[in-house]
Amino acid sequence: MRQISISVVLGCSSALCFSVGAQQNENHPNPERASASLTAQIQVIRQSYCHVDDESFAANLKLRLTFTNNSEHVVILSRKIESPTIVRVALSAEAGKKDDFVYSPDAHSTVAALPKGPRFGATPNPKLFILLSPGEKFETEVPAAVFGASEAGTVKSRNGLLAKGNYVLQVGVHTWPYGWPYFSVETSAQDIRQRWIKYGDLAVGTVYSNFAPFTLPEHFENPRCP
Repeated sequence: MRQISISVVLGCSSALCFSVGAQQNENHPNPERASASLTAQIQVIRQSYCHVDDESFAANLKLRLTFTNNSEHVVILSRKIESPTIVRVALSAEAGKKDDFVYSPDAHSTVAALPKGPRFGATPNPKLFILLSPGEKFETEVPAAVFGASEAGTVKSRNGLLAKGNYVLQVGVHTWPYGWPYFSVETSAQDIRQRWIKYGDLAVGTVYSNFAPFTLPEHFENPRCP
């Protein structure tokens, strides 16, 4: 991944594309967390690859994401979970717990005209939200991506690329997708949280996952990225 010129799209909607810039960010902001009520477990269930140029490739990951309510009260969680904008990689879980990441790129959003968000009534719409009782789980699948060097010798010369080998992956998942930069809404998440407080605690922050193992293999099919 070139320091300036490469920016690869991770996920798009009609109004939004998230991309990962090349420069590593060693001082990640600590976004609002979705309290200690939720934990998130990820599992890499599928990988595919495409090359950005002759020296680098994208590993597109399909993640199984499982939220668990580990509190003693009901948690209101959006059924719609976007592709995580925080994607970081360490050599081991022990290294990751010390914030020693070998891959932790800046995430940038590119916003066109935002679609209008849904209207929220006096109660959570069961088509959009799930009420998790203590100990209950919610499972979904989301895409993510990391970027690697085709040859080991280019890892040092091109900042931000992973060498082929074994790693652990962690993502930060935004639990509230009904605001900027996803939708234009008239009511803030905090206002809705207060409106629904008698039904449960609305998750509106960021949840960090466990560290899931994955491998960038030595050989794989590597067509041109679209």
